Amino acid sequence: MTAQPRVSVVIPCHDYGRFLDDAVSSALDQQGVDVDVTIVDDASTDDSVARAEAWAARDGRVSVVAHRRNRGHIRTFNEALARATAPYVVKLDADDLLTAGSLRRSADLLEAHPGVVLVSGEVEHFAGDAPSGLSDRVRSWRIQEGGQWIEGRMRRPRNPLSQPEIMMRRAALEQVGGHRGEVPASSDFHLWLRMAAVGDVARINGAVQGLYRVHGANMQATMHAGLLRDLQARRDAIELFLAEEGAALPDAARLREIARTALARDAVRAAFQELEAGRDPQTLVDEAQELDPDIVRTLNWKLLERQRRVGERADGWIAAGHLQRDLAARVRWRMWRRYGI
Repeated sequence: MTAQPRVSVVIPCHDYGRFLDDAVSSALDQQGVDVDVTIVDDASTDDSVARAEAWAARDGRVSVVAHRRNRGHIRTFNEALARATAPYVVKLDADDLLTAGSLRRSADLLEAHPGVVLVSGEVEHFAGDAPSGLSDRVRSWRIQEGGQWIEGRMRRPRNPLSQPEIMMRRAALEQVGGHRGEVPASSDFHLWLRMAAVGDVARINGAVQGLYRVHGANMQATMHAGLLRDLQARRDAIELFLAEEGAALPDAARLREIARTALARDAVRAAFQELEAGRDPQTLVDEAQELDPDIVRTLNWKLLERQRRVGERADGWIAAGHLQRDLAARVRWRMWRRYGI
């Protein structure tokens, strides 16, 4: 009988005791893989450690590391990843879930394609009870050369991966290192870029591979006050990558220009959001010009300036621009939902 693929699931946790049982169960209940689970608790003040230790006491596949002092999310993430011993690694945040069979589906792809270092799949965002009736049928695999995946991220400079849907090859993870403290708000995006610099990136199409829980503690980054910070975090992750591992890419300078132009356009879109919410978008306007001085020649920039002058009163150009942005946002969402880009 062929040995089952070995997978390490590492779960960093801080004050997520109310979610931890479900996360651990979703990992231990996986079929077709030899799974181990390591929970690294970063000095939780709730019952997280007690719950984790209860799991370890009743299931030998579970181990626990409990910090006495809070070390912060970057150091905790890296310690959790370093605890992985299997060839394949999944970092599962304590508030997220794996879907049934997801580990075997990802491991099968990694086994079949030794050049792939990271595999993702469809992810469902949810609030409240976990959704049911999700697709587990694999429609296809998509394999991208790492450089091609990186260029896609420069053209659409957003992190397309939520995380519970991701499995990494441990050898490649050890090669590039873990999360970087210089980019705390975008360390995961930065890590995916570095992984893609050393191997191919794949996606499982059709089956839902992970469940990402949306709740008050993780929505802060998407609230209106975070638009500029989010943009700058993505900018910093890309700039750091292209200054280090990405500098060896044959077209690094071109990729940087592509990314800065795309980020400038994101800044303009965010400026519209601020303006339409009744807030001053000047910081985003300044960021857009800093990223790409030529942004002032684009139609969206001219529409933004017009809307800032005339406000929201009836204006055909403003209405047309709003419709175009809404349509473009819908297209981006559908492309992410179906293809992960």
